[in-house]
Amino acid sequence: MKIFLTGSSGFVGSHLLEFIQNQGHQIICHDRANQQRLTQLQNVTLSKIDLFDEKSLNSELRGIEVVIHCAALVLPWGKDEDFYRNNVLMTKSILACAEQAGVRQFIYLSCASVALNQRQALFNMNETLAYTTLEGLPYAKSKGMAEQLVLDAGKGSLQTIALRPSFIWGHGDVIDRQIGDAAQKGKFGWFNQGNYLFSTCYIENLKEAVSKALQSDQTGEAYFISDGQALTFRAFMEKRLQIGQYPIPSLSLPIWLAWALARFTENGWKYLPLPGSPPITREMVRLTGYPFTVSISKAALQLAYQPKYSVSQALEHLSGLLPKP
Repeated sequence: MKIFLTGSSGFVGSHLLEFIQNQGHQIICHDRANQQRLTQLQNVTLSKIDLFDEKSLNSELRGIEVVIHCAALVLPWGKDEDFYRNNVLMTKSILACAEQAGVRQFIYLSCASVALNQRQALFNMNETLAYTTLEGLPYAKSKGMAEQLVLDAGKGSLQTIALRPSFIWGHGDVIDRQIGDAAQKGKFGWFNQGNYLFSTCYIENLKEAVSKALQSDQTGEAYFISDGQALTFRAFMEKRLQIGQYPIPSLSLPIWLAWALARFTENGWKYLPLPGSPPITREMVRLTGYPFTVSISKAALQLAYQPKYSVSQALEHLSGLLPKP
């Protein structure tokens, strides 16, 4: 199968590149950075075109069977217009070119937070929930808008599937990139002690979901993807931090205070010339500070998806991949 993959240098995209390459597919991976290692992989071609240049993109997608779209602006803080351009308009551009080029299938890597509306516990979430309209969630909103474009495109000749993984983790994840470092500096803590159920998605389980999507004839559908049975956020995160040899924080904030503090710090970064990003944002608090579990019943029924690893099995698997002290 000939596949066009966007976001191949990111955490998810780089894992998917290795996975689908090992399955023997021919891949054109889009990466604007200078990734020399990509050119050395068998059956992998590097593309550096502008994804907003429809003429070049149309030409690149000729003969492509499947587009897997992982590229996105993934930040806890930023301007609404930047999220809109990089997550919504980019998806719109790729969809239009995929249809014109005769691509058969479009798989979109969405996120579970597209349905995070109320600031309250959400258990066993399913795909009937509306997209988020909650203020202060520019990433989740933009991903939801992009996902809707993908699902609408599935009503035509293009088969479309949106996968909604919940808190993706694994080697090179946000714990390795950000949270672990923050924990070492004493800048990471819990909300309400972290003692609430929380759905996660190990990267190997996401690969399984993508594999099932590639074999599916479903179109215009979205699917929550997770590790199955949820742990409490604290139980999961403590074990993940330990595997990465990061310290376990003791600081905890009441959720009401965390939300108010996030709004306050966001205003500071919005109106004052402050460097970097706020240490806490409403998107961060909403995503990791409330009980949040998803149902994978639809994915199981329509895609035959089942997690390859439970959370405990995944933690053991990841432990074997990381260097020992």
